[in-house]
Amino acid sequence: MKVQDIHFYYYNAEFKSAITTPKIKLTHRKALIVELVTDTHDSFYGECNAFETDWYDKETITSVKQTLAQWSEKIKNKTFTTFEEWLPYLELLDYQPAARCTIVMAIYQMYHSLPSFEVEYGATASGLTEHQLGALQATQPSRIKLKWSETLLSDIETLTTELPFNVNFALDANESLNISDFEKIKKQTLANILYIEEPFKDLSTLHQLDLTNYPPIAIDEKAIDETTILSIIERYPVKVVVIKPFRIGGIDKVLRLITQLKAHNVKFVVGGMYEYGLSKYFTALLAKEGSYPGDVTPDGYYFDEDFTQGVGKLKRGLISFNPPQVDKSKLLYFN
Repeated sequence: MKVQDIHFYYYNAEFKSAITTPKIKLTHRKALIVELVTDTHDSFYGECNAFETDWYDKETITSVKQTLAQWSEKIKNKTFTTFEEWLPYLELLDYQPAARCTIVMAIYQMYHSLPSFEVEYGATASGLTEHQLGALQATQPSRIKLKWSETLLSDIETLTTELPFNVNFALDANESLNISDFEKIKKQTLANILYIEEPFKDLSTLHQLDLTNYPPIAIDEKAIDETTILSIIERYPVKVVVIKPFRIGGIDKVLRLITQLKAHNVKFVVGGMYEYGLSKYFTALLAKEGSYPGDVTPDGYYFDEDFTQGVGKLKRGLISFNPPQVDKSKLLYFN
């Protein structure tokens, strides 16, 4: 199979509710979409998880586009009969993992049949509201991730008593805690805590604690690549890794990392980044291998419109996925 051309598009939909973080407020999600056109006149697409600016990661939509435009000149009109034959060219992108992840998403589809499957629904709540509580009661996620806040303990109590089903919790501290904060979440005080993400800025703080009676510790922001992750789990009492495929470099590298984590008896979760249906499918495909429900959202969770409408239908706490079909008419050329 030969790639005869590569095209760049973007899609820009409005969030149903603005996403507010300590670093930025997002009202829209602009995404870069890459199309590989083959000599058989087939098209394969990849969705980029980078943002317009470097608020979250050093790679941006513009830098990924530039990287892939230059890289594409090396692979055009070359014959590749297997995915493995692409690996020497993909190695050229090892230091630009978001770009590599984007193009691997398209290349992977050339050589692999995409399955239909189901994953458990893991919801995220930040500052529990009546609207969120109603949504959680209706959708029945098997895991709820709570962002650390002053109302965390009361939110857990509310959810435990108000939800008409059993639910587990993951806590996300975003490196914001001190030891005194951390001591509030002992296992004997709070039941059903699966893990806590990134409690401390400095991992060495973990060596100051007897973690016997605490939830397992997870890394997220620090899980930047396979080498770093394996070094951390060997040096620190980290029991869970949150994997973001665009940080690791794409589906093939994530699958290799998963094998390594299983060999080290370390649990893992796979998460996305405000994705549209194309990228969400691949996040879910990896998340179904996870130790716990991943950060995968159902169709219509963030956006009313999508260029792959209908990917990820929610029913009784499970999200059903079929292979995504890209509606090219909804994409705009990225010059």
